[in-house]
Amino acid sequence: MTLKISCIKLIREDIRHRGWAAALSCIALFLLMPVYALLYMSTFSDITPESFNYQYLTDFFPGLLNGGSIQILAVGIAVLAILFALTGFGYIHSREKLDLYHSLPITRSRWFISEYLSGLLLFLVPYLICSGLTLAAGASRGIMSPELALRCAEAVVGGILAYLVIYSGCLLAVMLTGRTVIGLLASVVIIVLPFIMLTLFSALQSAFFKSYYTAGVPLAQKLADYLSPLGTFSELITQSSAGHLTFSLLASAVVMASLLTVISLFLYRIYPSEAAGSAIAFPVIAPVLKVIICIPASVFAGLMLRTLMGITDNNLICLISLLASVVVCAFIEFIYTADLKLLLRNWRSTLVSVAGVLVILCIFRFDLTGYDTYLPAEDRIEGISFYPDSFSSYFSYPDTNFPSEANLGYYVPDDEKDLVYALAQSGIANLENGITADDFYNGQESQIPEDSLPVVFRYRLSGGRTVLRQYAVEREKISETLTQLMEDNEYRKDLFPVFHIDRNTVSAIELSDVYGQWEKLQLNKDQIDTLLDAYEKDVMKISADTLINETPIGELTVDFPSSEGIGEPDVIDPRSTYSSASYTMSVPMLYLYPEYENTLQLLEEYGHPVHTEINPADVASVSLSLSRETLEAGTYDDLISSLSASAERTDYEDISEITVTSEEDISLMLETVHGYYSRILDLGYNYTNYLDIQYRDGNFYGYSF
Repeated sequence: MTLKISCIKLIREDIRHRGWAAALSCIALFLLMPVYALLYMSTFSDITPESFNYQYLTDFFPGLLNGGSIQILAVGIAVLAILFALTGFGYIHSREKLDLYHSLPITRSRWFISEYLSGLLLFLVPYLICSGLTLAAGASRGIMSPELALRCAEAVVGGILAYLVIYSGCLLAVMLTGRTVIGLLASVVIIVLPFIMLTLFSALQSAFFKSYYTAGVPLAQKLADYLSPLGTFSELITQSSAGHLTFSLLASAVVMASLLTVISLFLYRIYPSEAAGSAIAFPVIAPVLKVIICIPASVFAGLMLRTLMGITDNNLICLISLLASVVVCAFIEFIYTADLKLLLRNWRSTLVSVAGVLVILCIFRFDLTGYDTYLPAEDRIEGISFYPDSFSSYFSYPDTNFPSEANLGYYVPDDEKDLVYALAQSGIANLENGITADDFYNGQESQIPEDSLPVVFRYRLSGGRTVLRQYAVEREKISETLTQLMEDNEYRKDLFPVFHIDRNTVSAIELSDVYGQWEKLQLNKDQIDTLLDAYEKDVMKISADTLINETPIGELTVDFPSSEGIGEPDVIDPRSTYSSASYTMSVPMLYLYPEYENTLQLLEEYGHPVHTEINPADVASVSLSLSRETLEAGTYDDLISSLSASAERTDYEDISEITVTSEEDISLMLETVHGYYSRILDLGYNYTNYLDIQYRDGNFYGYSF
């Protein structure tokens, strides 16, 4: 006969026996929440509604309630969840305690519910109290408002759900094991392994596929954030502290915690008494767990070592992963048996694990799915765009959020899709010949393919799916394609940033030319509009050949005030005297060419002419820094030999610096060495030769060439 002892009594008795856990929870949360909040806010001298500190604290404060702003609190929440799960049900790992508990006339379900709730209350009660104290601390400094209180409540809900997700996952680990230490290892596996498994796909694509390119968060990462305990825990903390907790994440967290709890309850009800003291409570699933753990862990180990060791050879990555699979299998077997002599007893599961790793590596190593050479059929493509890497240094758009149309290239006109399609085919051909976009990022500068550019292609398919690929494409073919595309006025308007500017948000325009000094133009609103109108006319009139092959002579930038919410900076020290009202963001870059007659004429009329040469009389000194490779090549021997005796030369290990101060030497050096703005198809690599110009008015300008 079973006794109907209330769960409340069982919970009260369990908490009484775990008084140390209650004390630990209270002390840890008290120190990490209200105490830390008070100490942090005490470092701000000015917290008035008009100050930047006030705005910063109202954004920062909710994160003090769940770890979004202080990572040690988030770690503390996870540690408490693991600790309370392991200690609450730790008795099932002791045969004597297990027999004692289960000999009492109380159902296992009631035992489970009481222990589950006691572990929850050990965290929940101190957490809610400390949350209230933290809110009181914020109110004492005058930053609390109804809106902020709601955001704080959202952060608290996120913290509680984050605890539940980790707590439920650890309960499952306890029910699957027979020893507490093994339960701790199993908890780490259950929390972390699903995240690794879900993110491994995109990591393997990035490591092995030469045309892989992603914009924004990959789908695998999104799934990991919603379908794994670690990802869900992290997203709950992040979203709730930022005030952006979504219903989908809430539902995912509730379903995950509920599902893990139900499975744990089911396993507890059938938990065999003889399992206490064993590594795995249910030996029949031991080989399955071994395979499930070994395959992703081994591949992940190979990728991690690749990153840590800087390995680029995929064959070595495969070898490391295969070796890791053998080591992981042996380690798991040792955990199961605690006997080195029995490591090969379950050789079949080891063979399956190694074979699984081998199959996955072969699929990616030899591209058995044809990922790199994939090109959608033309009749399936609804839209196609391309974005050479040089666009990122030439074009700057007001919309700086990534990814956007500006970062992936604008879709070309329908009647020109075949041009870009042929360009993509040439990129695939280059990839098959060993020329890839990775060569531009992974190799030395001397190994970068000549006359080619990395290009991102985007295909919008008829089913609504978007596919991205990146190839190395010949500069000449890109030039030909771009020349023809810019014959279309609508595409040209999409491409150039001046047509994306909201004139109502422009606060000022700045000019820079060969002197390298930025000058804010003294223009009123009508003059700014007139100047931008002239620039638009010049952009539409200029030939594509000039844009591609000629070098700009200067540039304009458009200033937007921070009050428009554009480009506000990441604040490193919020306690500084920074004022958001004085901050401006300068975008986009509008390059100037000699052919821009309307724009140059207006600038002349407004009293801001564009200089194309530096007057030597304006320069106090010029310093030329040449690399050892340049000196050995003899490129500037004629220049060096022509300088007067007043020129000073200092030789260092890697460079030589030549400084001139006479007007004749300055003139000679300025005529010989020229800086330049990037052209539309220039990658703009940093070179090792530099020219530093010191002007007589105290200004300074330096550039590489």
